Amino acid sequence: MAVSKTAASKTPVMQQHAEAKLAYPDAVLFFRLGDFYEMFGDDAVLCAQALDLTLTSRNKGKPDEIPMAGVPYHAAHGYVGRLLAQGHKVAICEQMADPKLTKGIVPRAVVRVITPGTATHDDHLEARSNNWLAALELTGAGVGLSLFDLSTGELGLGSVPSVASALGELARVRPREVLVGGSLPEAALGEAVASLRQALSPALVSPDPALAEGDVELALPDAAASRAHLDIARAAAARAVRFARACNPTSSVTPQRLVRWELSDTLAIDPTAQAHLELVASASGDARLTLLHAIDATCTAGGSRLMRRRLLAPLKDIATIRRRLDMVEVFVIHSALRERLRRELDKVTDLERLCTRVAVGEATPRDLGKLRDGLVAAQAAVALLSDIDDPALRETLETREPPDTLPELTDTLARALVEHPPAQTKEGAIFQPDYDAALNELCSLCESGATHMTELEAKLRAQVDIPTLKVRFTRVFGWYIEVGRSHVRRVPESWRRKQTVATGERYTLPELEELAERIEHAEERHRARERELLAALVERISAGSNRLAALAAQLSSWDCASALAEVALRYDYVRPEVDASDVLQIEDGRHPVVERWAAAGRFVPNDVDLTIEGARLWLITGPNMAGKSTLLRQTALITILAQMGSYVPARRARIGLVDRVLSRVGASDNLARGESTFMVEMRETAEILASASERSLVILDEIGRGTSTFDGLAIAWAVAEHLARSVRCRTLFATHYHEMTALDADPHIVNHSVSAREIDGDIVFLHRLVRGPANQSYGVAVAKLAGLPSSVLGRASELLATFEGEKIESSGPKRSRTRRPSDGQLSLFAPGGDGASAAQRGVTERIRGLDVDRMSPLEALRLLAELKGQLSG
Repeated sequence: MAVSKTAASKTPVMQQHAEAKLAYPDAVLFFRLGDFYEMFGDDAVLCAQALDLTLTSRNKGKPDEIPMAGVPYHAAHGYVGRLLAQGHKVAICEQMADPKLTKGIVPRAVVRVITPGTATHDDHLEARSNNWLAALELTGAGVGLSLFDLSTGELGLGSVPSVASALGELARVRPREVLVGGSLPEAALGEAVASLRQALSPALVSPDPALAEGDVELALPDAAASRAHLDIARAAAARAVRFARACNPTSSVTPQRLVRWELSDTLAIDPTAQAHLELVASASGDARLTLLHAIDATCTAGGSRLMRRRLLAPLKDIATIRRRLDMVEVFVIHSALRERLRRELDKVTDLERLCTRVAVGEATPRDLGKLRDGLVAAQAAVALLSDIDDPALRETLETREPPDTLPELTDTLARALVEHPPAQTKEGAIFQPDYDAALNELCSLCESGATHMTELEAKLRAQVDIPTLKVRFTRVFGWYIEVGRSHVRRVPESWRRKQTVATGERYTLPELEELAERIEHAEERHRARERELLAALVERISAGSNRLAALAAQLSSWDCASALAEVALRYDYVRPEVDASDVLQIEDGRHPVVERWAAAGRFVPNDVDLTIEGARLWLITGPNMAGKSTLLRQTALITILAQMGSYVPARRARIGLVDRVLSRVGASDNLARGESTFMVEMRETAEILASASERSLVILDEIGRGTSTFDGLAIAWAVAEHLARSVRCRTLFATHYHEMTALDADPHIVNHSVSAREIDGDIVFLHRLVRGPANQSYGVAVAKLAGLPSSVLGRASELLATFEGEKIESSGPKRSRTRRPSDGQLSLFAPGGDGASAAQRGVTERIRGLDVDRMSPLEALRLLAELKGQLSG
């Protein structure tokens, strides 16, 4: 920021500002001045544009004039949130003493730096999503990866073999901010930062030169990880924690829950598959059209975040999957228990984030009230499940040893706080009257000061027998006793004269001064005592933060399981069988999102039966809109749901463990990278072929349609062969290339089709999967359904009849069952053999020699006219 030295040195306040800005040059500095946060210099210009503020200036018209903008301190969170959303950091410079009680300049210091990845205030967070700060440690031995959610205290760490693998993990969780450092050369680190910025936009990606060693100690089990990988994982975690602590210099930042992970522990869902399957975000931007929305019936914010994490990282450990399913089953069978539990969970507040707000010094009295209410509800939920007599049920519900509900803290908060605490400490009226004797006395003084003075006045009148004596107050003289001139002789000598007025004399005495002092300072002392009591409560809550985190985690687990049970009963889901077999069998499977939006009873379920050693690749043909893509997606979604520990939308499901779900569904351009639809398709297909294993589930839709028919068919054919014969994975392959149905000569490839009927020129989609290839594509009928003009449809029908006649003629009556990709390929011209005219053969040769990618539209039209003339002549 370009603050001139003259401006900075003119006043002590601006000197304070210059020092704070020098310490945090990459952050927008919110500098507290009275009831406003002011921004100066470049910060003011930036905020005026980003926040639509009025840009003014300090010392306007003088040589040291400096741009200035400001926001009210009580509304600052909203403005900070807008800056964070735009990728900025904000440093909060506070007044460290009450200006009313300070002589000279008020001391100021930066108490918090808020970045996208370290936000903790509700206004800056999504309640149902984690707010991840990611850190990467790049070394020659691999990449350490850490995810830290400061708002909940959760810290995850592990290692991956490469930056590409790290990028896949980060794309899955979508962090708000990424720190990049390590021992690689500076150029390599720069390349990594650039690639991460491009792939993870709008996340804030920054190089972090800070060393990853020092005062950050993390007690982690070594497990089976190699020492090198454990060290780089620790280094990444230390980097994230150190950054969070640097952003909170006046408060304590300690991870509450440490989680180690290995890529081999979870079902891999790469970013492409996550997008194609619309797990947590839909292509349209409508959150209701996602799998997460379909299954998330949680009652608590913590439960919803857990649901999201489990959905994006399904398991590969069969025992753990079955334990999750067991818990869901308990709540499916015991409906009354589930309903009672959900009523209690609905009252549980966001304990994880409230605890963190306490730790970083952001908690308000209202936050403590929410924490109290959440703990009371948590006690009821725990008691409900702990009172179950059946030992097996209690073990399944993880209540053999009831969770710690922090009863002493709950009791203290219940005794201390009023029913509805205020939003800000300065508003007062935080504590119940009988919680603290000193506070109660001060409160009494504040509320009844006038009564005390009235009582003193009556007492003094009786003592000196002056019926007109009055006890009064003015801002200039404070409290005093006023006696008329006719009664001055009765005033005791112990009274001290304070002022002479026309009507008499004004006096004071020690008893009045003591009471006046108590009344005058009662409000300030009341506020001070409230602050003391509040600080003690905060310290007590902080001391129990680990216990609070454990309780919150258990409540989230119950919430997640009971929500999945609720969904299962409401929408007729079934418990899947997950095992180590090579089968993937689904009877009457349904798409969990599409069926919600279809008319009641209109969704048509379908079966899938893939086995690695048997029919491992299903080749699916049929018209557009018949349901091929829906079938592919629902199979992948049912697999993901099963391995995350959820019931699934089917009549029966057996899922032999899948290690990776890979998807190529839908067409899209990547204009930012200059890639066409076909290039995107080929890049994604290449990634699938490179990463698929025998245990993977692959769904492919219309591979090769982005290029010429011959090229597309050849590519699609080769991909299908490779998956079935080399990779040997379970695959659903939808295509419009009917020539590919010849692949069923391979015993591991089976033809299926999605049925439809054409009645009087109109198509009726039956959406039912049947054995065997489709007998036609119904393309013209679909075009009619889409509303193409009748003249175009008529001409298309004529051409279709011509083309199909040519296809039959060119195929011949004696073709073998196993055709090559070029067999039966349609042509706009007659075959170029002996049956073709010289003109036709000449035109065919000219077309074959064209480079159409280099022709302009005008050149193409001219050539077409020339060829037409050549054929007509």
